[in-house]
Amino acid sequence: MSTLKKHITRTFVRSEDTMNKYMEMIQKRAKMKNPPNPFEDLESMALKTFKHWVIIPNDFPYDAIATTNHLLFTRRKVAFNWDLLTKEEIDELTQLKNGYIADNYDVVWENLPSGQTAPGHFHLHLLILKRESAYC
Repeated sequence: MSTLKKHITRTFVRSEDTMNKYMEMIQKRAKMKNPPNPFEDLESMALKTFKHWVIIPNDFPYDAIATTNHLLFTRRKVAFNWDLLTKEEIDELTQLKNGYIADNYDVVWENLPSGQTAPGHFHLHLLILKRESAYC
């Protein structure tokens, strides 16, 4: 896995504390010659597994906007490019979005290349958004 070469800017999806921990991790990894792949063993981190997909916790969640932020990875290591997914992976993802994901999350979030910090790993964010009572 190559070292992250992009400039990371603060967005407001992470709390200040989580963003600081995230930036510390990015800086630490940037100094390593061969940083370990944090997603090498997805199966051991799995909260839920499917035939082609696995859900894992996000160590640096979007906790400013969500109460839950999990990551949905392909079990097969593949770069983030929809064209590289197999028909079977896409079919299962569609089933998951219409079933398990729809039943358990509010949002499927896709970071485009400018916002990706796990290059080389196809993944999507699964969020349960923070809520408060609305007064109309």
